[in-house]
Amino acid sequence: MGVLLSLIIMLFLPTISHAQDIRLIVRGDDFGMTQGSLLAFEKAFIEGVLTCGSLLVQPPWFEAAAELARKNPRWCIGVHLSIVGEWRGYNWRPVLPWDRVSSLVDGDGFLFKDPRELFKHNPKIEEIDAELRAQINLAKKKGVDVQYIDTHYMGMDDYPGLKGVIQKIGHDYKLPISFQMGEKRLGGVYRVPVEKKKAEAIEMLKKLQPGLWLWVCHIGIDSPEQDALIHSAIEDIFVDGVGRHRAAELAVLTSPEVKSTILREGIKLTNYRELVKEERK
Repeated sequence: MGVLLSLIIMLFLPTISHAQDIRLIVRGDDFGMTQGSLLAFEKAFIEGVLTCGSLLVQPPWFEAAAELARKNPRWCIGVHLSIVGEWRGYNWRPVLPWDRVSSLVDGDGFLFKDPRELFKHNPKIEEIDAELRAQINLAKKKGVDVQYIDTHYMGMDDYPGLKGVIQKIGHDYKLPISFQMGEKRLGGVYRVPVEKKKAEAIEMLKKLQPGLWLWVCHIGIDSPEQDALIHSAIEDIFVDGVGRHRAAELAVLTSPEVKSTILREGIKLTNYRELVKEERK
């Protein structure tokens, strides 16, 4: 049996008890952020071990990402809730008219570059709530079968009232919140040097113990578009290029060695759609 077929069977085969299982959600962030992200997510879903894709609604490639999601209804897609746009020279606006969420934007109507900068301006919690709901509504309007939500470049505890807002949104839309489902989070390989990512990922997988785990990835392709991305936070700048790092993460998810390790270690791939189905049984 081929490795890819085995992984597909592992992902969708029902199990009676998970107490002793090593279960892994592989979540890719920033789907729709760039044109290169479309190619990367399609490859990772079809040829790799990606189980979930977190969709950014504000960037200009959202429409194309939504179309790709509609064409692949078995993909588990969530909305990557965002109130910041962190890239230099690549500004995003909120989904709502900026004058309706004026505490979330700068003087030109663009999202702030950094959560610290945003929160320093004391954004109104009701405007955060309205903008995040608008993002989910837009994804649904474009035909995306939204299966979960998570947050982009900010923690739920970073601002007073933010966690409560997101939990209420999850409840109202009947959507699970990533990393609020009992998952233990892996360190991942985002900041690992390009040439060491695969080896680090394999060692990470070998050390997994029984339980539900979340591996967050940032995938893309090596291209001029991707390498033009420069983070606004100095500590998050990749001097050798965002494209190289994101392409290397894609190579990790599609590598025969990583697939073989998952099979050999008995790791069961899953996603949020499957978790919700299990809870409802």
